[in-house]
Amino acid sequence: MNDFLIENTSFITKLFEIVAAISGSIYLRQTKNEKIRIFVYYLWLTVIVETIGGYKSLLQNNYDYEWFINIKNSVFCQNSWLYNIYTFLAVGLIGIFYSNLMSTQIYKVLIRGTFILYSLFSLIFFSFTDAFFVMSLPYDLILATVIICFYVVLYFLELMKSDFILKFYTLASFYISVGLMLWHICVTPLFIFDNYFIPINTNFYEFRTLLLAYINIFTYSCFAFGFWYSLKMSKQ
Repeated sequence: MNDFLIENTSFITKLFEIVAAISGSIYLRQTKNEKIRIFVYYLWLTVIVETIGGYKSLLQNNYDYEWFINIKNSVFCQNSWLYNIYTFLAVGLIGIFYSNLMSTQIYKVLIRGTFILYSLFSLIFFSFTDAFFVMSLPYDLILATVIICFYVVLYFLELMKSDFILKFYTLASFYISVGLMLWHICVTPLFIFDNYFIPINTNFYEFRTLLLAYINIFTYSCFAFGFWYSLKMSKQ
């Protein structure tokens, strides 16, 4: 089982991403819940970016086509530019999603203010460096984790003060929040220590690959279950 996951991590992850995105689309179509719409957009954005981002592995081949050689010798030979755009959009879309869930004005202001600061930092960094096509923001994953966990904490505080706390388990947004927080908390340490262990420690590489596969399966299953269960409860 573990060997299968290691060899097919990318395919399995994309499969669960698509399942979550389709589940969200079905939920959205049947409930017309506009507050969830932006998160479903985020899920489809993830599917699209993960699919397009796979072009980097294709560039490792040696095809004789002129267009292929041109791309391979251009700034697009790395997919850093794509994931820089994705990370920015992801933080923004998730911020809008949580802002729409809030009824407390100060929480809305905090979420929007956080994203504005993140946007300014991104703009300044990429404007004054040549890093956009080469690397991500410094401590990018840590920044994204802190910001998204901040969103989630505000959501839980909002939830505890509302009448929805009595039926929190029926809310798709609750399962989304659990999945997002656990993914970032579990995955961030893996990427922090990548450069120290992967080149010299194959056991760590296997552990990292397996943990990443399991947390991705759990996260996107959590999203899909949340959509399904919330839809089921809304029909009762």
